Amino acid sequence: MFSAGLALLGSDRAGPLVAIGAAIPLLSVAAVTGRRPALELYSHGSTYFRLGLLEAVNISLYVAALAIGPVPVVVALHLASPIMLLVLAMYTGKRAVNVRILVELLLLVAAIVLVSARPASEIDTGSALIGCGLALGSAAAVTALIVLVARESPDRDPTVSAGLQLAVAGVLTAPFLTMTTWDWERTFAELALGAALLGPGFALYWRAMRRLSPQIAGALGVNEALVASIVVAAVDRSQLSLPTVAGGVLVAAAVLLDAGERIY
Repeated sequence: MFSAGLALLGSDRAGPLVAIGAAIPLLSVAAVTGRRPALELYSHGSTYFRLGLLEAVNISLYVAALAIGPVPVVVALHLASPIMLLVLAMYTGKRAVNVRILVELLLLVAAIVLVSARPASEIDTGSALIGCGLALGSAAAVTALIVLVARESPDRDPTVSAGLQLAVAGVLTAPFLTMTTWDWERTFAELALGAALLGPGFALYWRAMRRLSPQIAGALGVNEALVASIVVAAVDRSQLSLPTVAGGVLVAAAVLLDAGERIY
Protein backbone atom coordinates (compact mmCIF):
# COMPACT_ATOMS: atom_id res chain seq x y z
CA MET A 1 0.00 0.00 0.00
CA PHE A 2 2.93 2.36 0.61
CA SER A 3 3.97 2.27 -3.05
CA ALA A 4 0.41 3.10 -4.08
CA GLY A 5 0.28 6.02 -1.65
CA LEU A 6 3.59 7.38 -2.85
CA ALA A 7 2.55 7.08 -6.49
CA LEU A 8 -0.77 8.83 -5.85
CA LEU A 9 0.93 11.54 -3.78
CA GLY A 10 3.14 12.30 -6.76
CA SER A 11 5.86 14.14 -4.83
CA ASP A 12 9.36 14.33 -6.25
CA ARG A 13 10.93 15.00 -2.83
CA ALA A 14 9.04 12.54 -0.65
CA GLY A 15 11.98 10.20 0.04
CA PRO A 16 13.53 11.86 3.12
CA LEU A 17 10.19 12.72 4.70
CA VAL A 18 8.59 9.30 4.35
CA ALA A 19 11.76 7.70 5.76
CA ILE A 20 11.84 10.08 8.73
CA GLY A 21 8.08 9.75 9.23
CA ALA A 22 8.47 5.95 9.33
CA ALA A 23 11.49 5.96 11.64
CA ILE A 24 10.15 8.25 14.38
CA PRO A 25 7.24 6.06 15.61
CA LEU A 26 9.30 2.85 15.35
CA LEU A 27 12.18 4.25 17.39
CA SER A 28 9.76 5.88 19.85
CA VAL A 29 8.03 2.55 20.49
CA ALA A 30 11.42 0.84 20.85
CA ALA A 31 12.64 3.45 23.34
CA VAL A 32 9.44 3.39 25.43
CA THR A 33 9.55 -0.42 25.65
CA GLY A 34 13.17 -0.39 26.82
CA ARG A 35 14.86 -1.73 23.70
CA ARG A 36 17.49 1.05 23.64
CA PRO A 37 17.88 1.87 19.91
CA ALA A 38 20.72 4.32 20.62
CA LEU A 39 22.82 1.52 22.15
CA GLU A 40 22.04 -0.74 19.19
CA LEU A 41 23.17 1.98 16.77
CA TYR A 42 26.35 2.56 18.77
CA SER A 43 27.16 -1.16 18.92
CA HIS A 44 26.48 -1.90 15.24
CA GLY A 45 26.93 1.47 13.57
CA SER A 46 28.58 0.16 10.40
CA THR A 47 25.75 -2.32 9.78
CA TYR A 48 23.06 0.34 10.07
CA PHE A 49 25.06 2.76 7.95
CA ARG A 50 25.16 0.17 5.14
CA LEU A 51 21.45 -0.55 5.56
CA GLY A 52 20.60 3.15 5.61
CA LEU A 53 22.81 3.93 2.63
CA LEU A 54 21.23 1.19 0.52
CA GLU A 55 17.76 2.33 1.60
CA ALA A 56 18.65 5.94 0.76
CA VAL A 57 19.74 4.90 -2.74
CA ASN A 58 16.61 2.80 -3.15
CA ILE A 59 14.22 5.54 -1.99
CA SER A 60 15.92 8.27 -4.04
CA LEU A 61 15.90 6.27 -7.28
CA TYR A 62 12.38 5.02 -6.54
CA VAL A 63 10.97 8.53 -6.12
CA ALA A 64 12.84 9.71 -9.22
CA ALA A 65 11.44 6.81 -11.28
CA LEU A 66 7.93 7.67 -10.08
CA ALA A 67 8.43 11.28 -11.12
CA ILE A 68 9.66 10.35 -14.61
CA GLY A 69 7.84 7.18 -15.59
CA PRO A 70 4.32 5.74 -15.21
CA VAL A 71 3.33 3.16 -12.61
CA PRO A 72 4.30 0.17 -14.83
CA VAL A 73 7.92 1.41 -14.77
CA VAL A 74 7.76 1.33 -10.96
CA VAL A 75 6.41 -2.22 -11.17
CA ALA A 76 9.37 -3.17 -13.34
CA LEU A 77 11.64 -1.70 -10.67
CA HIS A 78 10.40 -4.18 -8.08
CA LEU A 79 10.12 -7.12 -10.44
CA ALA A 80 13.80 -6.88 -11.37
CA SER A 81 14.93 -7.61 -7.81
CA PRO A 82 13.96 -11.32 -7.58
CA ILE A 83 15.59 -11.94 -10.94
CA MET A 84 18.81 -10.40 -9.67
CA LEU A 85 18.58 -12.51 -6.51
CA LEU A 86 18.15 -15.72 -8.50
CA VAL A 87 21.08 -14.87 -10.76
CA LEU A 88 23.20 -14.00 -7.71
CA ALA A 89 22.30 -17.31 -6.05
CA MET A 90 23.35 -19.22 -9.17
CA TYR A 91 26.56 -17.21 -9.51
CA THR A 92 27.58 -17.89 -5.90
CA GLY A 93 26.68 -21.57 -6.13
CA LYS A 94 23.79 -21.40 -3.65
CA ARG A 95 21.33 -22.47 -6.35
CA ALA A 96 22.06 -25.07 -9.01
CA VAL A 97 20.92 -24.33 -12.52
CA ASN A 98 18.02 -26.62 -13.37
CA VAL A 99 14.79 -26.61 -15.35
CA ARG A 100 12.75 -25.30 -12.40
CA ILE A 101 14.93 -22.26 -11.81
CA LEU A 102 15.04 -21.47 -15.53
CA VAL A 103 11.23 -21.56 -15.59
CA GLU A 104 11.15 -19.23 -12.55
CA LEU A 105 13.41 -16.76 -14.34
CA LEU A 106 11.33 -16.93 -17.52
CA LEU A 107 8.13 -16.31 -15.53
CA LEU A 108 9.61 -13.25 -13.80
CA VAL A 109 11.06 -11.86 -17.04
CA ALA A 110 7.68 -12.37 -18.75
CA ALA A 111 6.00 -10.51 -15.88
CA ILE A 112 8.35 -7.55 -16.35
CA VAL A 113 7.66 -7.45 -20.08
CA LEU A 114 3.90 -7.58 -19.52
CA VAL A 115 3.64 -4.84 -16.90
CA SER A 116 6.29 -2.56 -18.43
CA ALA A 117 5.07 -2.52 -22.01
CA ARG A 118 3.34 0.73 -22.97
CA PRO A 119 2.24 2.04 -26.36
CA ALA A 120 4.88 4.38 -27.76
CA SER A 121 2.46 7.32 -27.70
CA GLU A 122 1.96 7.17 -23.93
CA ILE A 123 5.46 8.06 -22.82
CA ASP A 124 8.47 9.72 -24.42
CA THR A 125 11.17 7.22 -25.38
CA GLY A 126 13.94 9.17 -23.66
CA SER A 127 11.94 9.44 -20.43
CA ALA A 128 11.14 5.74 -20.59
CA LEU A 129 14.83 4.86 -20.87
CA ILE A 130 15.76 7.13 -17.97
CA GLY A 131 12.92 5.72 -15.86
CA CYS A 132 14.00 2.14 -16.60
CA GLY A 133 17.60 2.98 -15.72
CA LEU A 134 16.52 4.45 -12.39
CA ALA A 135 14.29 1.44 -11.81
CA LEU A 136 17.13 -1.02 -12.38
CA GLY A 137 19.40 0.97 -10.07
CA SER A 138 16.77 0.86 -7.35
CA ALA A 139 16.24 -2.86 -7.94
CA ALA A 140 19.97 -3.44 -7.42
CA ALA A 141 19.78 -1.58 -4.10
CA VAL A 142 16.73 -3.63 -3.09
CA THR A 143 18.60 -6.83 -3.96
CA ALA A 144 21.54 -5.87 -1.76
CA LEU A 145 19.14 -4.85 1.03
CA ILE A 146 17.31 -8.18 0.97
CA VAL A 147 20.58 -10.11 1.25
CA LEU A 148 21.81 -7.90 4.11
CA VAL A 149 18.52 -7.98 6.03
CA ALA A 150 18.34 -11.78 5.62
CA ARG A 151 21.80 -12.06 7.15
CA GLU A 152 21.19 -9.65 10.03
CA SER A 153 17.53 -10.31 10.94
CA PRO A 154 18.02 -13.43 13.13
CA ASP A 155 20.09 -11.42 15.62
CA ARG A 156 18.25 -8.08 15.52
CA ASP A 157 15.06 -6.67 17.00
CA PRO A 158 12.71 -6.00 14.03
CA THR A 159 11.31 -2.71 15.32
CA VAL A 160 14.69 -1.28 16.30
CA SER A 161 16.41 -2.43 13.11
CA ALA A 162 13.69 -1.13 10.81
CA GLY A 163 13.62 2.19 12.66
CA LEU A 164 17.39 2.67 12.52
CA GLN A 165 17.59 1.68 8.86
CA LEU A 166 14.95 4.26 7.95
CA ALA A 167 16.39 6.92 10.26
CA VAL A 168 19.84 6.66 8.66
CA ALA A 169 18.23 6.73 5.20
CA GLY A 170 16.27 9.84 6.19
CA VAL A 171 19.41 11.61 7.38
CA LEU A 172 21.38 10.69 4.25
CA THR A 173 18.64 11.93 1.92
CA ALA A 174 17.76 15.03 3.97
CA PRO A 175 19.87 17.38 1.75
CA PHE A 176 17.33 16.81 -1.03
CA LEU A 177 14.80 18.76 1.05
CA THR A 178 16.70 21.98 0.35
CA MET A 179 16.13 21.64 -3.41
CA THR A 180 12.39 22.29 -3.41
CA THR A 181 9.93 24.79 -1.98
CA TRP A 182 7.96 23.79 1.12
CA ASP A 183 4.34 22.80 0.99
CA TRP A 184 3.27 22.10 4.57
CA GLU A 185 0.16 20.15 3.63
CA ARG A 186 2.18 17.82 1.39
CA THR A 187 4.91 17.57 4.01
CA PHE A 188 2.50 16.30 6.64
CA ALA A 189 1.00 13.89 4.09
CA GLU A 190 4.45 12.44 3.37
CA LEU A 191 5.28 12.09 7.07
CA ALA A 192 1.93 10.40 7.69
CA LEU A 193 2.45 8.03 4.76
CA GLY A 194 5.76 6.91 6.22
CA ALA A 195 4.37 6.51 9.74
CA ALA A 196 1.19 4.66 8.74
CA LEU A 197 2.49 2.34 6.01
CA LEU A 198 6.25 2.32 5.46
CA GLY A 199 7.30 1.97 9.12
CA PRO A 200 4.99 -0.93 10.07
CA GLY A 201 5.75 -2.62 6.74
CA PHE A 202 9.50 -2.50 7.38
CA ALA A 203 9.14 -3.85 10.93
CA LEU A 204 7.04 -6.76 9.66
CA TYR A 205 9.54 -7.35 6.87
CA TRP A 206 12.45 -7.61 9.32
CA ARG A 207 10.46 -10.10 11.39
CA ALA A 208 9.46 -12.17 8.34
CA MET A 209 13.03 -12.35 7.04
CA ARG A 210 13.96 -14.54 9.99
CA ARG A 211 12.05 -17.36 8.26
CA LEU A 212 12.48 -16.62 4.54
CA SER A 213 15.26 -17.10 2.02
CA PRO A 214 16.36 -13.97 0.14
CA GLN A 215 15.00 -15.45 -3.12
CA ILE A 216 11.48 -16.05 -1.77
CA ALA A 217 11.51 -12.70 0.03
CA GLY A 218 12.45 -10.96 -3.20
CA ALA A 219 9.73 -12.68 -5.19
CA LEU A 220 7.08 -12.04 -2.52
CA GLY A 221 8.15 -8.42 -2.37
CA VAL A 222 7.00 -8.05 -5.96
CA ASN A 223 3.45 -8.04 -4.59
CA GLU A 224 4.09 -4.52 -3.27
CA ALA A 225 4.38 -3.25 -6.82
CA LEU A 226 1.45 -5.30 -8.08
CA VAL A 227 -0.83 -4.14 -5.26
CA ALA A 228 0.30 -0.57 -5.95
CA SER A 229 -0.69 -0.90 -9.58
CA ILE A 230 -4.13 -2.24 -8.67
CA VAL A 231 -4.76 0.47 -6.05
CA VAL A 232 -3.62 3.25 -8.37
CA ALA A 233 -5.79 1.75 -11.12
CA ALA A 234 -8.79 1.88 -8.77
CA VAL A 235 -8.26 5.63 -8.49
CA ASP A 236 -7.07 6.19 -12.06
CA ARG A 237 -8.90 3.70 -14.28
CA SER A 238 -6.54 4.35 -17.18
CA GLN A 239 -3.80 2.45 -15.33
CA LEU A 240 -5.79 -0.80 -15.01
CA SER A 241 -4.85 -3.41 -17.59
CA LEU A 242 -4.94 -7.12 -18.26
CA PRO A 243 -1.10 -7.27 -18.53
CA THR A 244 -0.74 -6.12 -14.91
CA VAL A 245 -3.09 -8.85 -13.72
CA ALA A 246 -1.32 -11.43 -15.89
CA GLY A 247 2.02 -10.27 -14.50
CA GLY A 248 0.79 -10.92 -10.98
CA VAL A 249 -0.25 -14.45 -11.93
CA LEU A 250 3.20 -15.14 -13.42
CA VAL A 251 4.98 -13.86 -10.32
CA ALA A 252 2.75 -15.98 -8.06
CA ALA A 253 3.59 -19.03 -10.18
CA ALA A 254 7.31 -18.30 -9.81
CA VAL A 255 6.97 -17.99 -6.03
CA LEU A 256 5.05 -21.28 -5.79
CA LEU A 257 7.69 -23.05 -7.88
CA ASP A 258 10.47 -21.72 -5.67
CA ALA A 259 8.62 -22.62 -2.46
CA GLY A 260 7.83 -26.09 -3.80
CA GLU A 261 11.50 -26.75 -4.51
CA ARG A 262 12.41 -25.87 -0.91
CA ILE A 263 9.64 -27.99 0.60
CA TYR A 264 10.38 -31.11 -1.42
